[in-house]
Amino acid sequence: MKEFFEKPPVHDLKVGDLVTCTCHDAVAIVVQLFDVHDDIPMNMAKIWWIRRPDNHSTHVWMHTIARLKKYDITAE
Repeated sequence: MKEFFEKPPVHDLKVGDLVTCTCHDAVAIVVQLFDVHDDIPMNMAKIWWIRRPDNHSTHVWMHTIARLKKYDITAE
């Protein structure tokens, strides 16, 4: 949770991008980014899992931007 309040990394993610992460074996779409706020820029993105990491998670998830990377659709 404290990672959300760290300085957001430089990235090229935008709303609508397909992403994966270093901690889950799944694919999600970026719904909202919280890194550009005047008050407190956050290392946080709202994502919606297309392929959920397990059966116990919901589709909407808050995730750190630092661990997200664009999903390579040519890899499959």
